[in-house]
Amino acid sequence: MITKSHALKDSRPRYTWLALVACIYCAGTERALSAEMPVATPEPALPVINSVSEIVNPIPADNPIGAILLSKQHPLLMRADFSRVSELVSQIYLSSQFQPIWFTANRAEKNLNDLLSILNNAPNDALNPANYDVERLKQLISGQNPDSTTVASYDVALTVSLVRYLHDLRQGQVDPRDVEYPVHIAPKPALDLAGLLKQHMASQTLTEVVGQFEPKTKQYQQLKQILTRLQQLGNQASSDEFKPGKMLRPGDKHPHIVYLRQRLRGMDLLDNSAATDSKIYDNDLVTAVKKVQQQQGLTADGVIGATTAALFNQSSSEKIAQIALAMERARWIPDTTDGPMIVVNIPAFELWAFNSIDDPNPLNMKVVVGKSPSNQTPVLWEEMKYLEFMPYWNIPKTIYEKEILPKAANNEGYLASQDIELVRHQNSEEKGGGSYLRARQRPGKKNPLGRVKFVFPNTADVYLHDTPGHAAFNRPRRDLSHGCVRVSAPEQLAQFVLGDQAGWDKESIKQAMSAPKTRHVTLKRAVPVLFYYGTTFVDHQNQLRFYPDVYGQDEQLKKALNKIHAPKTANSSPNNQLVMNKSTDVAPNP
Repeated sequence: MITKSHALKDSRPRYTWLALVACIYCAGTERALSAEMPVATPEPALPVINSVSEIVNPIPADNPIGAILLSKQHPLLMRADFSRVSELVSQIYLSSQFQPIWFTANRAEKNLNDLLSILNNAPNDALNPANYDVERLKQLISGQNPDSTTVASYDVALTVSLVRYLHDLRQGQVDPRDVEYPVHIAPKPALDLAGLLKQHMASQTLTEVVGQFEPKTKQYQQLKQILTRLQQLGNQASSDEFKPGKMLRPGDKHPHIVYLRQRLRGMDLLDNSAATDSKIYDNDLVTAVKKVQQQQGLTADGVIGATTAALFNQSSSEKIAQIALAMERARWIPDTTDGPMIVVNIPAFELWAFNSIDDPNPLNMKVVVGKSPSNQTPVLWEEMKYLEFMPYWNIPKTIYEKEILPKAANNEGYLASQDIELVRHQNSEEKGGGSYLRARQRPGKKNPLGRVKFVFPNTADVYLHDTPGHAAFNRPRRDLSHGCVRVSAPEQLAQFVLGDQAGWDKESIKQAMSAPKTRHVTLKRAVPVLFYYGTTFVDHQNQLRFYPDVYGQDEQLKKALNKIHAPKTANSSPNNQLVMNKSTDVAPNP
């Protein structure tokens, strides 16, 4: 039996050890943070206001068009506030010296008709013409002899609607940086909209401007083709619903097998030469059903229960709605150039590595992504710059405090047993100098990064890496990491990345992945990496796949789109003409 005095005496070294480990790590971090924060100094006195040159706004407030541009409001439109595109619209009218560009003395009817045609064709890109006031614009264009102030109002309405459409087509209706999930993609470079519009209006080739703003990525173009086909098919009749009412196994006979065959043909998973009226659940159908089950993360056994049957009752309109979300996400992706590229589709738990845009046989492997909802892998676009064979793991402070420190509290030998060491990190002069202690795990079998990590510097501090445990790759749902992406075939991915780099072949890569020391390899040519969230995705075989919304991001995107499209202010008729004069003062929406 241990007496009270002995118990206290025995526990003292353990608590001393815990306090030392915690204080060294945390105090060292605080020291680094304090080194980054300069001591506040009194601000210098502000200069006399009269000595500052007055900034001249190039938009004239006494001009009818200028007054509208300054207000960033247009009550004739369903969404009166056009502040999101106001800069683009202002640039267009700056080049015309704030004079009308549509309703001119030499009014070009073809340009006006082309504008309406562009907006009417918005559904081809999963966009809604109503969001660009196409019916209102038709009324404005057909109006008779408006006065100069009304002409200005009508002219700006046409321009705002076209600019909104082209901006949405190129950048997306929703700014991905404004949604409530992690995204690290920079906006696409701006195009010279004012110059392009002036050029095409002068040559009366306005419809050609659309192709310059439409996304060029293969994923977007594939989705658009499938969308067109579904729009032509229309909704499937409710009488053709596939509802067998019982579990179907290979070889079973059921009258609804005819409907199943129709669905699989519509999904391009079944040869059209096969029988159309057979009611037997034959081998061809079983093979196709297994593909669908595999795509959906279900057990691919070919047995049709309630969950599998529901996959074949999705109407065309429901599929179109899913494709619309996928096309919105695809607009966020930068236009790619030919060459190698790596794509991770987060909800698919898969990675594809392409040698070129039209690579018919890309490298494909399973991955583990960040756990939902706490450690979501972000959507991002970066360039892979280097690899590290046999890497150290620099343990993030949060992981150290929440997961490692509690174990070290009960076992003072825990850090040593896990090959974890405390090392001093020197801050750069740009960060104020100084140093702090951080925890890292040495390379080896216990290191969660495995034998290689693939690095593309990013603000989210995530990367691709190997893992010592491969059992998780057998699970259908694989959101298990802290945010980084674990790859199931790291050696093959290293071969892909280093494929055209001298001195690196299959054998040298294998040796580097078992060497006793860390090796840093800089890539001679950076490889683009896309972490993508596509619950609706077209694979390299042009097959449309649907995946579970593991992070709930579909619903978040729907809410963001609905919020944008909700009408703010709109007059009931163009007869309620917007009159803008010198004294007009309309405050923009916050």
